[in-house]
Amino acid sequence: MIKRIFWNLYFLTFLNGFLLASLFYFKMEANYERELFGAIRSDVNSNIKADDPQDSVVVKVMHACHGLMTNREPVFEGKSFTGIKSGFLHPTTVDLMTADGACGSFSVVLARLLQGYNFPVRIAQMKAMGKFGAHMIVEVETLHGWVVLDPLFDVYFTRPDHRLASFADVKNNWNYYKQQLPPNYDLKYRYEDVRYSNWTKIPVIFPAVKKMLDLTLGKAEADTISIRTHFLKLYDICFNIMLFFFILIFTLTLKKLIQAKIFPQKNIPFTFSNIFKYLRLRILGSKMPEQGQA
Repeated sequence: MIKRIFWNLYFLTFLNGFLLASLFYFKMEANYERELFGAIRSDVNSNIKADDPQDSVVVKVMHACHGLMTNREPVFEGKSFTGIKSGFLHPTTVDLMTADGACGSFSVVLARLLQGYNFPVRIAQMKAMGKFGAHMIVEVETLHGWVVLDPLFDVYFTRPDHRLASFADVKNNWNYYKQQLPPNYDLKYRYEDVRYSNWTKIPVIFPAVKKMLDLTLGKAEADTISIRTHFLKLYDICFNIMLFFFILIFTLTLKKLIQAKIFPQKNIPFTFSNIFKYLRLRILGSKMPEQGQA
């Protein structure tokens, strides 16, 4: 029954229309999101000098992110959003507009902004009070390696050699670096440990994927993979997925249409030579060959 419905030409036509509309929607939203972050980047660029080192650039981007998000957070704090866009898809624009995810939203927006400057980034889940994910931060790779940024508190750490510090630097010398914290910082976030992905979130599937990555990439590198970072451009991902299904369904529909409208019998082999043969006969209006001549 299900197969009969799926192979119905009317249903396939409807499905093509739905997928095509989805493609237009995701492309439109992706362009809108790109323009929003492009506008923010243009504003940040006005504060960046041509001779600014990378450390200075990433700090200025974080300052801009913190200022932008801090103004939005009180407006939307405590509000619930249950629509498909905010509750199900939850693209980066929702975090940008509402900051409803607190440190998570700040980190997602900062990571997306830094990607616009072609910096490799990863979103990190900090461990606090024995629990991973208690606080979200961002790590960005500069010429001197990975450095840590905390957009919620607008925090970065400077090493004695004046370079930005990594998570390991702060973790291994907390008493030194905590002196650089602002007065409003929550001291329970002591840089005890960090992870970049929760590989237990989806049982069976995620652990299996992690084991394969351990074998192919090595455990040390696999442990630094930040899954969330790869979903910052969600609309682009959705567009590509829909494009794949549209091409697949459109091909099936075209095949079904040719078999129904051009071939005189359903059992005729679906080949290019047969398509050309019967299409030419249809156009010329010639008499169709008998079944045995197919």
